[in-house]
Formats: sequence, C-alpha cells, structure tokens
Amino acid sequence: MAQIEHVLESFTFHHTEGNTEMVLEAYKYALEKHSGQKRRSGEPYIVHPMSVAKIAADMGLCEPSICAALLHDVVEDTDTTKEEIRERFGDDVALLVDGLTKLDNVHFVHKEERQAESFRKMLIATVKDIRILLIKLADRLHNMSTLGALSPEKQERIAQETRDIYTPLAGRLGLAWLKADLDDLAFKYLEPEKYYQLAAAVKKTRKERILFINRVKKDIEQLLRSRGFEADVSGRLKNLHSIHIKMIRKDLEFEKIHDAIAFRVLCDTVEQCYAIFGIIHSKWIPVPGYIKDYIAMPKANHYQSLHTTVVGEGGERMEIQIRTREMHQVNEYGIAAHWAYKEEKQTNEKDVYVWLREILENQSDLEDSREFFDSVKVDLLHEDVFVFTPAGEIKTLSAGSTPLDFAYAIHTEVGHQCRGARVNGVMVPFDTHLKSGDHVEIITSRDQRPSLAWLDIARTSRARNKIKAYLRTEQRNQSIQVGRKLLEKALRQAGVSFNKIMKSGALDELAPKYKQSGATDLIAAIGYGRLDENAIAYDLAPADSRDSIKPNIRESAFEKLLRKVKWQEEGIVIDGVDNMLVQFAKCCSPLPGEPVIGYISRGRGIIVHRQGCQQATYLEKERQTKVMWSENAINKRPVKLQVISGDRPGILATLSNSFQDRHINLTSVQCDTTDPSGAVSTFTFPIDNAQKLKELIRTLKQTKGVYEVTRLQN
Repeated sequence: MAQIEHVLESFTFHHTEGNTEMVLEAYKYALEKHSGQKRRSGEPYIVHPMSVAKIAADMGLCEPSICAALLHDVVEDTDTTKEEIRERFGDDVALLVDGLTKLDNVHFVHKEERQAESFRKMLIATVKDIRILLIKLADRLHNMSTLGALSPEKQERIAQETRDIYTPLAGRLGLAWLKADLDDLAFKYLEPEKYYQLAAAVKKTRKERILFINRVKKDIEQLLRSRGFEADVSGRLKNLHSIHIKMIRKDLEFEKIHDAIAFRVLCDTVEQCYAIFGIIHSKWIPVPGYIKDYIAMPKANHYQSLHTTVVGEGGERMEIQIRTREMHQVNEYGIAAHWAYKEEKQTNEKDVYVWLREILENQSDLEDSREFFDSVKVDLLHEDVFVFTPAGEIKTLSAGSTPLDFAYAIHTEVGHQCRGARVNGVMVPFDTHLKSGDHVEIITSRDQRPSLAWLDIARTSRARNKIKAYLRTEQRNQSIQVGRKLLEKALRQAGVSFNKIMKSGALDELAPKYKQSGATDLIAAIGYGRLDENAIAYDLAPADSRDSIKPNIRESAFEKLLRKVKWQEEGIVIDGVDNMLVQFAKCCSPLPGEPVIGYISRGRGIIVHRQGCQQATYLEKERQTKVMWSENAINKRPVKLQVISGDRPGILATLSNSFQDRHINLTSVQCDTTDPSGAVSTFTFPIDNAQKLKELIRTLKQTKGVYEVTRLQN
C-alpha cells in the first residue's frame, strides 16, 4: 500500500527541486475531506488517491499533477467545490481536478449516457491539458488492481470499458508499461479461466525461459561485441494478454509459441540501430513479413524502433527490437518521458498529440454522447496504415481504409466531391483496401455528392460521421421543403398567408405544443410525416376560418393510438419525453438495460428494437429516433436461448435447474441430440431485464459440458 513518503520519494526523484510542501498540503486536505470514507474493500478511502498519486509520480508528472491526483475525488465525493480547490491550490490544480470530475450533478435519463458524457468532458478537457488523461489512466490502473472487492457484474463492466477505451488510450500515449498492465488486468476479469491457465503455464516454464533468455542475450552481446558495438541487451516475456492474442491468431497452444519472448537492443544513435539490424540478419535468417521500420515511419504515439523476427538455432523464432536509449524512454513512458511546460505550467497545443485532436474532430458531428463514446472506441482500437498523397505527405489511416476514407482525411469537401481514385497510378474502385506505402490520388467533381451506399464503403469514423452529417442535413433540408409546401397548401384553404405566419412568429409560439424547439423543426416534422399539416394549420388559422380546415384534418393512425389505446408498455423514454406510445419488436424482444433504437412506424407508434437486431438494419434511417430505458423500467419479454453441450445423461435436467434456481419459468424446451456438434437445447422463457439474462447466460456457460450459449431471434 502506497504511503505519502513513497509518493514524495518518487516525486523528488524526478523533480529534485519540486515543491514537496504543496504535495503534503494536498495530501492533508484529501485526508481530511475523505475522513471516515471507506472503499468497497473496507480500507480507508485515502488509500486510493494516494496510490493514484504514486503512479503519477512514477510517471514523472509535475507537482500540480500529483496534487490533482491526491484531490481528484474530493469535488465528486465530498462537499468540496472547485472554487475551494482554486483558492487553496491555484488555477492549475483546479483545472486538472475539474477535468477529472464526473458529471454526477447533471441529470441524465440513463447511467450509460452519464458515463459517456463524463468521458466526452474528460477528453475535451484533455486537449487543453494532457495531464488530465495521464492522471485518469493512473486512476484507472489502481481501480483495476483493486477490482476484486466489486461484484462480478461490475468487474466485467469496468474491465470491458478498460479494454475498449483506457488500454488503447495508454497505447496511444506511448505508455507501454501501463498499457500492458491494463491489458492483463482486463484479461484477468473478462476471461478468468484462460487467464489463470496461461499464468500457470508461464509459471511452469519460468526456469526454461530464464535459461533461454540468458543464452540468446549472451549470443547477441558476443555478436555485437565482435563487430565493435557495445549495446544493452535484454530479454523479457511478453505480457499475458499479448501472448493470449498471439495464441488465438496462430491457433497454437502456449508451448508452441516460440516468439513470446522479445529481445531488446539499446544503442546510442540511429545509424547504430540500422548497422545492428544488418548484423542481426547476417547471423540469423529473418522471417518474411515480420520486419518493421518504425524509426523511418514512427507510430502515431511517437514510438520508434526496428523490429525483426529471426529464426535462431534449433528453428526457434526470436523477436528482436532495436532502438536508441532515447527512443526507449519515449517508447516506455510516452509523453511523460519528454515532459515540458511553459512557465505558467500549461501544455503547449503542439505538446498534445495530433491524434487526440483528430479523434475529437472526427466526432464533432455527433451530438449523442453514447454514439460519441462508441465512435471513439472504433478510432482507438484500429491498427494503422501509412499512405502517401501526390505531394508525398503521409496520411495515417486505420487498417481496412478505402480511398473514400483517404479523401475525407484530406478535407471534408474533398470527401464529399470524391468521384474516383488512383492508387499507385491505377484507377481503383471506392471499396479498395489501402496498404501501407500506397500513393493515392483523389479525383473530385463539383457535381458529386455523398450517398447512403458510401456508409458501406467508409471505414474510419471521421469519414462515416461526415457522410452521416451530410445525409442528415440533406434529409432535413428535403423535409423542410416538403413540410413547407404541405403547410402552405393547408393554410391557403383558410386564406392564411404562410409568409405572414412566419413573420409574426406564430409558428415559433406553436412549436412547444408539438414538442418542437421552433418553427423550422415544426416544418421539418411535417415533412418527415411525424406531424399533420392540417392540424397545424387549424391551430394557426383565425377562428372564423377554421371550418374550412377542420373537415380536412387527417388524424394520423399514430395520433389515434395515442388517444384511444391505454398504455401497456412502460419504461421507454423517447428524446427525453415520457409516455409516448411504444411497441416492442417481437423479432428481438429488447429487455430493460439493453441498448435500443426506436423506429417511427406508419400507424403503429414507436417500434423499439434491440441495437444490433438484424431486422432493424433494414429500417429507414430518417425514421429512426433516439430511445432509451428509464431508470425504473420493468418489462418482461420472451427470450429464446440455444445451448450447445455434450450429449451426456442428465445434461437437460442440469440446465433446467439453472432456470429453476433463478425462479425463471420455462414456457418451451426443445432438445436435439442428432446434431454432430452435440446436444442442442432451446429454451424459451420470459425475463424482465438484461442483467438477469446476463447472469443466467454466465451460469449456463459455466455448467460442465456446455460449449456455447447463444441468444436467438424470436
């Protein structure tokens, strides 16, 4: 457990003239504010901020960062205000603490929306000061290392979020050691059985591994010394998660993975790196396709190194990384390795990595927080390819990118007007996958405009979001034109001028009645078919002119349902409005807690589908609407699970007991033992929320003899 002495020791190691008094004051303040608070583990709460401060100090962060790490929860979890932090510790610390504080005081309908918006706030604040993200990563590392005190459901949720967001963020910041630690901790809680099996296998081979590392290390040192090079050579086993991924990709058991150990050669200059690279290849045969030059073409996080995999004596593969000592510092500690501030202790804009600003720019067209969160995940997880513009400029794109993605990477208008592309001088289709080293030229036309089909071609979130934004704008403009014509016609019947109505502001005043923000939204809703133009005209016309309109009012089937049908389904909120008529799609039977999407049907109200439902993918985009579950949603829906297991006596009874133990009534059970993959059992039953279903599936998967559990479409 970290003590304040450990924090100060690490801080002064990196900052010999640092202000330890300020750090001590922050510690005492945090100790006072968190007095009496306990963590789930039962230990005093102060242990957490102190541990986060120790990790931040180990990174070499400055004194305001260490203070902010100690104080990062006081605004969120105590009665302390941001103004009090500013008065006592200054603007710098207050800015960092505010960037790390979640939006718990803002009302959100769903906790997922709160989490997503808090993440957006933190990421935007990070562009102003990258230290916010570094402290957040230190916070996440300590939380992950103490996850054992939480429930299995929370462990899984937090671990998945870590794998999706924070691990790749650590990688993008160049914090290799932190990324490896987060990777392994997420692996431990998401796939515990595989984690412990691999950990046991690694422990079992420890002696042989040490002997192998020492032997190869000695061989490399002797080889380099014979050529006049003095270099630092080391060997290490890759972290458990990276070995696990390698096993999956190569479909091999741990014992068959021969390149799980990476050897590292550190020298003084770039010239020495390339010379040593040649010497290594003169001794051992390189494996084709495994040579990578990240010195000439660094990764987005400034990582530089030469990588090669060679075949050693006895046919064993060895991965060897060659870099300068300065590169090694940057590769291991990322932005923290070359920390530099102005006198006012603020990061210069160019100190913040370009990729972070690009990620935010790519999502700038997204208003929905959860869509933003999901889109950022896509941006973070991709691997990179490097392609060239006609002028020789390098553009970094995600693997699988197409010429369309390249066009949007240059400029939004270049993307919108993209008519064709040449790759390496040859005309290619839009859906061609680009490879590193390709030279790409975009052909544009002023008459070209994006189409819905482009979304099936674009891979990067920047391109997809720009296309979506354009299509939404076009659809809205078309709806406004249609809505205006319809309303003009309806008003004309009563002898009312549309232009006079617009100038008078009457349409703006009427808009709230129909839950619209203004006249333009009201007209667009008419064009979309969500509102009836005759009903609007009736409200706008003078009393003595309404008779000419009233007989023509077409009460929509949707409005009839709203008026006549009693509410049978509860728990859905539509665009922030309760008590809208909804029906739940029978194809996917969405449960409270599952991500959902709404579809404005003709005559049946809002149809709610589970996100990812195959039938929902064919729905008209312009009729989709944002829906979510309310906090107290209760909605029992029929669910169908398919369980594939070994065909052993009593397996069906064992599986059925899992339902009985959870007080779940089965309405249908079918078992087929003729399938070659084993016994296939299908269970149909009602259940009222996603969490209960998740727990049931976990129990079934843990049943001895069960191979696979799948939720079926109804």
